[in-house]
Amino acid sequence: MGSSPLRRRKPVVSCEVLDVRRRRKGFTLVELVTVVIIIGILVSIAILMYDGTQTRAHETVDEANVRILNSCTLDWMMDDENNDPREHDTASLRNELEGEYIDRWPESPSGAEYRFLDGRWERVE
Repeated sequence: MGSSPLRRRKPVVSCEVLDVRRRRKGFTLVELVTVVIIIGILVSIAILMYDGTQTRAHETVDEANVRILNSCTLDWMMDDENNDPREHDTASLRNELEGEYIDRWPESPSGAEYRFLDGRWERVE
């Protein structure tokens, strides 16, 4: 019998290469570094998003507190037509409002103060 042109060829990969592939149980340094870099990027994105969310939340609370103080001042003015908030400084107006018109004075989450300026309450750093 002659040799057939469709004879099977021997594999090109040697036995040593196959043994190394079978023995490999861990990750390479490049794979580990890649994973650490990806995790670092994701964590930095999460921190930036969290910080931005905290800042917006503080601003929203401050805006709500200013609206509450302006509403309480308006209620105080409506109770007696002689009440004029422009005749008071911030501390005396606060004393007028606290207790009867507002149970507890609001605190700014950002550490700012609320002052009565030009006929309305404002947040002041």
